Amino acid sequence: MFIECVQGVQDDLLRKIKGIPAVSFAYKLDKTYDIVVKIESDSVEKFTSAIGEIRRLGSLLNTDTIVGFKG
Repeated sequence: MFIECVQGVQDDLLRKIKGIPAVSFAYKLDKTYDIVVKIESDSVEKFTSAIGEIRRLGSLLNTDTIVGFKG
């Protein structure tokens, strides 16, 4: 998941995102997006729940989500 957020909230938002159980990593970026997040789960429900939890944190301007499946 790529996140563009309000300027000045990146560190606080990153800390909150890292506290979400399904988040395997989250890092700040320095381009179009401010944060990149990898979510890993064993069900679609847990995956969509984690995305919803991130989106409810507020201060987000835009998100893009790319889904990958292990074969």
